[in-house]
Amino acid sequence: MTSEEFEAATGALLREVAPMTLATCADNVPWASDVYFASSGFDLVFFSSLDSRHCRNLVINPVCAASVHAPVATWRDIRGLQMEGVAGLAHTIGAKAAAFAAYVGKFPFARDLMANPVGAVRSAFRAHAHIFRPTRIRYLDNRRGIGVRFSVGIVDGKPVWPLLREVNDAAGR
Repeated sequence: MTSEEFEAATGALLREVAPMTLATCADNVPWASDVYFASSGFDLVFFSSLDSRHCRNLVINPVCAASVHAPVATWRDIRGLQMEGVAGLAHTIGAKAAAFAAYVGKFPFARDLMANPVGAVRSAFRAHAHIFRPTRIRYLDNRRGIGVRFSVGIVDGKPVWPLLREVNDAAGR
C-alpha cells in the first residue's frame, strides 16, 4: 500500500462512516461510546454532553482511542481504522466554528436542529464540540490479507511517513 492509497482509503472511511467508537479510561476503568463524527483532515470532531461518561473521562484522562469501520456481512470484508490519540473540548471560537462547519457538512440534519431556536438553546447547553486528534492511525482491510495493517504516526495533524506494514500472524508476532 502506498501513502496515496492509505490517504484515499482512510479518507473514504472518514467520509462514509457516521459513527466512531471512542474508548476512554478514567480511574483504571475503561469505557467505549459510539458518537457521530466528522473529519477535519485527520482531526475528528464530535458533539457530546459534558455530563456524558466519555466526556467526564476525557477531563480526567484525555488519552484515548477510536475506531471507525464500515458495516460488513462477513469477516473477510472487515476494513477500518484503529487510532490512538487525545481528545478534548474545542476551546476557541475559531475551533468551535470549524468543528460545527465540518459537522454540518457531513450531517446536514445538524443545521436543521439549529434552525429551531428553542432546540438550539437546549442543544447549546447539552452538546459541546470535542476534537479527537490521532497520534497514530492503523488501517486494516481483510481483503488485503488477514492480520495485515498499515500504520502511520500523526504529528500536528499531518502523517509522518513512511507508512509501516504491520502483520499479526497466528503466533502473535
